Amino acid sequence: MSKSPRSPARQPACKNADEPCGMCPSCLFCGTRTSQPSPSPLNLWKISDGSRRSFVVGLLVRCGSVPVLENIQSSLRLTSWNLLSFAPTKGKTLPELYARLDCKTRPSPLIREIWEWFDRSPEWVQTRYLCLLLLQCDPELLSMANNLIGVVVTRLQRQLDVKNSTSKQSNSASKDDSTKDAIFPVLPVPAGSSKSLLGFSRPRDFIGGLPTELSKRILGLLDEAMLKRCMKVCKHWKHLAGETMEEIRFRKLYQEQVEAMMKRYKGVHMVSPSYARMVDVAVPAEDHESGEVKSSHMWPFEAAYANIKTRSVRMEERNIYCGAYFTSVLIDSEDPHRVVDYKGGPMLSSASKDRAVRLLYVGTATKQVGLMKGHVGSIRVVLLCPERHLVITASCDTSIRCWSVRTDQCVLVLYGHSSMINCLDIHADRLVSGAKDCTAKVWSLQTEKHLEDFNFKHRSSVRCVKINATAVFSSCDRGVVKLWDAENASLLRVIDAHNSAVRCMFVDEWHLLSADTNGQVMAWSSRCETKGCLMTVSHPKEVKSLTLAYLRVVTGCVDGKIRIFNFLTGDCLRTIVVEAETTGRMLSLHFCENNILVNATSCVKLYQFAKVFWDYDEPAYEESPDLDASPPPKLDLPSTSARANHMTTEQVTEHWRSLLQPLTADASQQTRPAEQPSSHRSDSSPLYCHRRRPLTSAQQPVNQSLTNRLPHLERDRATGRNTM
Repeated sequence: MSKSPRSPARQPACKNADEPCGMCPSCLFCGTRTSQPSPSPLNLWKISDGSRRSFVVGLLVRCGSVPVLENIQSSLRLTSWNLLSFAPTKGKTLPELYARLDCKTRPSPLIREIWEWFDRSPEWVQTRYLCLLLLQCDPELLSMANNLIGVVVTRLQRQLDVKNSTSKQSNSASKDDSTKDAIFPVLPVPAGSSKSLLGFSRPRDFIGGLPTELSKRILGLLDEAMLKRCMKVCKHWKHLAGETMEEIRFRKLYQEQVEAMMKRYKGVHMVSPSYARMVDVAVPAEDHESGEVKSSHMWPFEAAYANIKTRSVRMEERNIYCGAYFTSVLIDSEDPHRVVDYKGGPMLSSASKDRAVRLLYVGTATKQVGLMKGHVGSIRVVLLCPERHLVITASCDTSIRCWSVRTDQCVLVLYGHSSMINCLDIHADRLVSGAKDCTAKVWSLQTEKHLEDFNFKHRSSVRCVKINATAVFSSCDRGVVKLWDAENASLLRVIDAHNSAVRCMFVDEWHLLSADTNGQVMAWSSRCETKGCLMTVSHPKEVKSLTLAYLRVVTGCVDGKIRIFNFLTGDCLRTIVVEAETTGRMLSLHFCENNILVNATSCVKLYQFAKVFWDYDEPAYEESPDLDASPPPKLDLPSTSARANHMTTEQVTEHWRSLLQPLTADASQQTRPAEQPSSHRSDSSPLYCHRRRPLTSAQQPVNQSLTNRLPHLERDRATGRNTM
């Protein structure tokens, strides 16, 4: 039979009746006290009060009833004290507050008497007494009590599970020791201590249980002195701390060498990807325009416009294709005979030796939406006309076919050439074609007939044709470019400056660009009054495609690189490696807005460049940041043109490798000959830029974002991508 619940015969009481202490049962259970309002927040028991904190800890530790502790804990969880437990403590952090706690507070005789009374009291009295007592505690003290109750309950349940009952003497001794220590119950026991207030075992080696890289990452947050102490813990910690210290020394040396390299490269130009501005460019003036207007950019073309009246035209200049980009593979199949056309929209047209024309939707995934068949020979050229909803193709069967993208049916067939057709171009309702029969013909899509007077002849196979509102342009295997009047079909001009076949051209309102199989790109004025060449840029191999946009010449070469040149200065601003050695030969490039479509023998890739917010106040070139006020050392860089501080990717890589070694005078002398393989390049070299004012070669792109890109140079070269 269990005893009926009753209060102890004798309750401890404080001696001062006028001012209650708030600890003894007499003050808490007194009827006069319960009628008073709750204590003010300023009078609450605080965790910084060592005697009262020790008093509460002693009561909770002495409570051996799991139901009582669980009831108290459930009550604390329902209160709002936890919303205030993370408030700042008047500028002092919790570790600083815990450091100020008095861990050696001795309990007073009254507190010992209350503890003894609490041990002898029944559970309902303990529950009521603890509830009334906790009403006087502040949120931080309540938080401590809640955590302590959870630990005590866990310890009691563990003791019940293992059925290890302890004697009353050992329990009382443990209680006395815990009271004397009065350690803050939430804090762990020190690693070297075998004594635990609440039954904690010795702490586990959490560093040893983590992966090696994560362990070293955590140890890397410590300074060198602490790492040396960590090496004395155990063999595993000694190994981890040793490797961490080595990595810290390497990073420090690496940073010092990068800073030294930046000092050496101070003053090297870096291309700004957001640069844009409006400039005045000299162009030939019309006969009816009187007066010569001098241009601030007359000097690039002063030789070509020496005896010609010129005027200034306002043009926009941008560093296009100089920013970040990502690639996506649209067609992943090998085909050395593939021809494609892309205008920047959602549709892509492709054809090949199988005599079929495919219309592809370019989205998250490439999907074929149309298939057109009808040619009896291999298709040599495909032309996509989205505004007319047509796909125009030319084949070895000497026919030109127009296909409807809506019905996949052939709506028009044009015959007139006697040999294989090599090229097509369209403007308004006029279509121009060039064939192996040494002729270029103009067709009317409105009348669906060949214009008899527009039958232009060359002495060799016609390789490229272009047409605009005023003229027709054609080129052949002999390197001759001819300009024909679009109104009366008369020959306006003959350009015989190339030494090999001209297979790609670009034409706009003011300029004509032509490229041959030797890699030479030449710029001309599209006006017939100007006969001289405006600029010349050479490449190591054949140029397959080119364009001129925002005064930037963009070329695609068979060596697998896209180069961006400044049309006014001839500087190579950037070189992009679009394919590795195993990708295959480049067949064609298609430029449209922020995209470049690359057609190679192994696949078709789309290079999508990030949208750029053009800054019209930013300089074209940025100087490297100065790390100190001392003057920079003289750069020993190859000088092949007027802008001698522009470097190739290979030269920057050699500098980078040399700087990974200790920066000593001997090391710099050993690397300097490798940095200057050819300090003087002759005009017979495959890479040079020839004009009246020397230009930078295609092998000398300006270093873009040298500070940010150099650490990734080796990685980009290994993946076949060049962002310099």
